Amino acid sequence: MVDQEKYAAVADNFIYVHRALRRDLERIIAGGEELFASDFPLFARILEKHSEVEDALFFPALEERAPGSTAATVDQHRKIEDLVAVLASGSSTDTQTDLATLQEFLLAHLAEEEEKVMPAMMEHFEAAEIWALDGRIMEFCSPEFMQEMLPWWFTHIDAADRVCVAQNMTVGVPPEVLPVLCQWIAAGLDETQWNELVGQVPALAATA
Repeated sequence: MVDQEKYAAVADNFIYVHRALRRDLERIIAGGEELFASDFPLFARILEKHSEVEDALFFPALEERAPGSTAATVDQHRKIEDLVAVLASGSSTDTQTDLATLQEFLLAHLAEEEEKVMPAMMEHFEAAEIWALDGRIMEFCSPEFMQEMLPWWFTHIDAADRVCVAQNMTVGVPPEVLPVLCQWIAAGLDETQWNELVGQVPALAATA
């Protein structure tokens, strides 16, 4: 039986960000060269930061308690980063083929994290410990990055996921930070979407 408190503590980073990455890359591939030129740079920055947070924060903590749990995943990060660098630099000789390869690598990598790393985090940490790690993510993210990332994130997850992420934020971030986060979240939503979100997560109303 899944511990729902632990699941909530890890889901933002290992479920909801992953879903946004999958959907955005699929959208970029379907949009052709013009959409790739305009939108891939932001996707690349967010994927890079996501990997950095895992490599610098979550994976070392897990390795201390369950050595070897993340070795394969770290290797996958290197392969994906190399391919993203080629695409982002404009040095790819076949953008669509390289994007398809990136999608193949990324989907396999995200699935492995969800099937192996995420359960290991839940096995070896208490929920409060995971929330404490989650609370340190802002150490790795500048305000400028968060201004880009949060609207991107909420734009590329569905309504149910938005509610879950917003609920987690009201638990996992210091109260004084929440109003700023909510401004960035709202920037990615139209008025109807924001009002629906606030209706399901009333704690956001005081920050609007």
